[in-house]
Amino acid sequence: MEKSEIGFNKISSFKVVLVFVFVSSAYIYTSDYLLSIFITNINLLSKVQTYKGLVFIFLSAILLYLLIKRNLENANLYYQEIIDFRQSSHAKLQKLQGEYMDLFNHSPLPMWIIDIDTQGFILVNESACEIYGYTKDEYANMGLKDIRPEEEYAKMSQIFSASLLFENFATQKIIKHKKKDGTIILVKVKTTLLNFDDKAVRLASAVDVTAEIEFQQKLIETNSKLQSACEIANLGYWTNDLISNQSHFSEEIYKIFELDPKTFLLTFKNKFSVDFQVEFELNPLELFIDKEFLEFERKIVTGLGNEKWIFERQYLVKDENGKPIKLEGIAIDITKRKLYEQELLESNERFKILAIATNEAIVDWDIKNDKVIWGEGYHAVFGYDLNLDHPNLWSDNICEEDREVVLANFYKVMNNQDQQVFNAEFRFKKANGELVFVQNKGIFVRDSNGKAIRLLATMIDLTETLIKLRKIDLQTKTLMEIAWTQSHIVRAPLANLMGLVSLLKGNDSVDISNAELIEYIEKSAQKLDQIIREIVGKTNNN
Repeated sequence: MEKSEIGFNKISSFKVVLVFVFVSSAYIYTSDYLLSIFITNINLLSKVQTYKGLVFIFLSAILLYLLIKRNLENANLYYQEIIDFRQSSHAKLQKLQGEYMDLFNHSPLPMWIIDIDTQGFILVNESACEIYGYTKDEYANMGLKDIRPEEEYAKMSQIFSASLLFENFATQKIIKHKKKDGTIILVKVKTTLLNFDDKAVRLASAVDVTAEIEFQQKLIETNSKLQSACEIANLGYWTNDLISNQSHFSEEIYKIFELDPKTFLLTFKNKFSVDFQVEFELNPLELFIDKEFLEFERKIVTGLGNEKWIFERQYLVKDENGKPIKLEGIAIDITKRKLYEQELLESNERFKILAIATNEAIVDWDIKNDKVIWGEGYHAVFGYDLNLDHPNLWSDNICEEDREVVLANFYKVMNNQDQQVFNAEFRFKKANGELVFVQNKGIFVRDSNGKAIRLLATMIDLTETLIKLRKIDLQTKTLMEIAWTQSHIVRAPLANLMGLVSLLKGNDSVDISNAELIEYIEKSAQKLDQIIREIVGKTNNN
């Protein structure tokens, strides 16, 4: 019998006694008082009092019966209520226990009921088996140490001892758990004190945060790489909230502007040059009409007084209703690029001046981007209009008979990493259709992998030079013929003349008359004169 039932019985009995005492006392006192008034005879009074006592006993019995009956009915009703309540509570308890066990068993989180004294597992759910790889039978012979790495035993004991001080306890730090296959996972653990089979136990659940931690680590690494990339690229980022008018600038922005964030507060307004600031403040949103972003290059003067060039791109962010809410943008230090472009511009100007000053046709072919700059010589020497687009001006105008050999040699040198110089002589067609003989010499510029990325070449018209060379060759041949004639043909009549003159001097010893000798001398002289005339004729012709 429970305490509530004993208390109810005590209260009910006390009520019955109280009612009986009250009614009995009232009856005895009232009846004695009334009898003493109306009956003066003592014997009669004694008999009446005896009858009164019997009546009192009879009435008391009736009253006691009524009170006890009523009390028993109330007690039966109360006991029935208690029985019904117990049955209802027991049914609810069983239902709740069933629902709890269903929740325990089907929870996506691994859960264990742990013996506080032994730290062994009393009960585990299906997720604990599925995720950790152990069966329920295996768990029955295991404890907390079996799902923790050995190096975590000391930490495990500290955490478990700390959890006993609280009804509900959650670990603040990430701890390591070990699966059956040895895989280590990172988890957050929560424990709760509860009664299980009339015994105090701890209910523990674990949330696997391994993927989250790995993602956070990758995010940190990515942010670090992004920060490094921003520093390498001299790229800064800024935002300006149009609602709160609050701005944020990355560290790289301060570096680009050469400002110290500790001593200078960079704002959206003082970031821009005066001209742009005025335009932007007057029409802050109109600049973005029909544009997803704005981009521009401008010169700035840094906090240290240095001039820099920066490239900026700005984006206008809108809410779901199309209302502008934020501006954000990037800024890149392009000073080095600008200086390089200036140097390149100056170099190109020098190239153009050189191309105009020389009779050579110079070409600069950017192979990587397939862009060609034709020198002035292609117009001055070969007559082509450089205002027209001539992507294949050179290859298309090589003489058809020479083209295949020239191009084959060209691409052979181009694709050979060990060669830089291309040199060829061939016939080339001028703009007027005239074929001229040219010499084409070029140098390939290669990247670190040996791939040709640029060609610088000159082409010279050799036609006039070849004509002169041919004339010199012809003159040389004529002179050689004259020399041979002098050494062979001229010598014969000259020798005859010299011999005849000697005979004429010593005519006394020969049988030839002087007239005959003079006739011979005259013929030899005529022969010599004819040869000399032929030599002079050849000389004049050349």
